[in-house]
Amino acid sequence: MSRHYTISVWKRKDLAWLIAGVMAIGLFLGIVISCVMVISTAEAEETRMSCWVMCQPEDHVNIRKGPGKNREIVGWSVSGMRFETDGTERSGFIHLIGVGEYGEGWICKGYVVFREPEAIDKEMTIRSKGRVACRKSINGKRRCWIRNGESVTVYRMTGEWAVTNKGFIQSRYLEAVE
Repeated sequence: MSRHYTISVWKRKDLAWLIAGVMAIGLFLGIVISCVMVISTAEAEETRMSCWVMCQPEDHVNIRKGPGKNREIVGWSVSGMRFETDGTERSGFIHLIGVGEYGEGWICKGYVVFREPEAIDKEMTIRSKGRVACRKSINGKRRCWIRNGESVTVYRMTGEWAVTNKGFIQSRYLEAVE
């Protein structure tokens, strides 16, 4: 009988060590998972960036539920509006975060810049060795040609691009009229 009691006590010790070991492993895994989540969240925050919409003053750009022109429209933007993006691009669209009640959306990348556009609203002259392409959007389809010396009204400008009364023109071809 004494022997049975010793085995029973021994099993209780083993069970206690087993429970303590499982708890230690669980605690360790919990800490590791928490660290990974903190790092993932920090990386996601780092990839968030601001972007602005540039389009003609009388136009707007659709924000869609998914990347593609056939996707449902969930909102729209006018020139100069600021959004947050995670930088994801798909099928010519950029993913937006924090878009009104929908929380997210997609916008055609041809209307998005990553430097805040400056409101200009003044006459400028085309300066080039030949004609300059005026485009429907940034790097978009050509709308028309403009010759050296022609005047355009510039509404907004950022970095390489300007929105004019003729369409999008690369800013390197524009010179202020004095």
